[in-house]
This record gives sequence, structure tokens and C-alpha cells, in this order.
Amino acid sequence: MSSFLIQLNDLRFYAFIGVDPQERKVGNEYSVDLSISTDAGDFVEEDLSTTISYADLYDIIADEIRQPRLLLESTARIIARRLRSTFPTIETVSVKITKLAPPIPGINGSASVEYRE
Repeated sequence: MSSFLIQLNDLRFYAFIGVDPQERKVGNEYSVDLSISTDAGDFVEEDLSTTISYADLYDIIADEIRQPRLLLESTARIIARRLRSTFPTIETVSVKITKLAPPIPGINGSASVEYRE
């Protein structure tokens, strides 16, 4: 069985996700990585209708990441489930969300959550 692995990497957003109310007020910078697999059995060369447009994937990610939420985990799972419901040909999905500057004293790096199904 053949498949396509479609990936979007290092998508940048300014969003309002965090447990602390201040995080949902002032926001933070986030990076999103997406990987989906789809069956390539019905793919027709140069026919976009037989695959999934990465522009459509991006639009869903952008819409969901911009919703204020408490947890990265919730956001990642909501994105994955919305992608699956919109595109039933998705076989597997992985959504990684990275908070580029978590407001935790002493952390100079990032914090991320990855959801897979």
C-alpha cells in the first residue's frame, strides 16, 4: 500500500494559550508542525482533488491555534480531530505545538506538546 506523508513545518503564530490568565491576555509566539499520511492508491497525477491541499490544512491550523485556550494539549487534539473530520482520507495525524517563550523563570528554551493519532 502506498501513501503520502504531507508535512507543514515551523508554522508561526501569535496566540493566546496558557493556564495563567496573563498568557491568554498578552499572548505568546508559537510554532506548529503537522504531519499527516493519506492513502496514495487513488491519487491521479496533477489532480488536486485526489490529495489534500496543504493550504487547506494551514487554514484549519490557523483558525484553531488562534482560539484562546488553557492547554497546548487541547489545542493539538482539537486541530487533529478537526483535520480528520474535514479530510476523512487522513490515516494518521501528528500535531506538534511549541510555545517559543514559555513564561517560566529559568527557561531559556521552548516547551512543546505533540499529539498523535
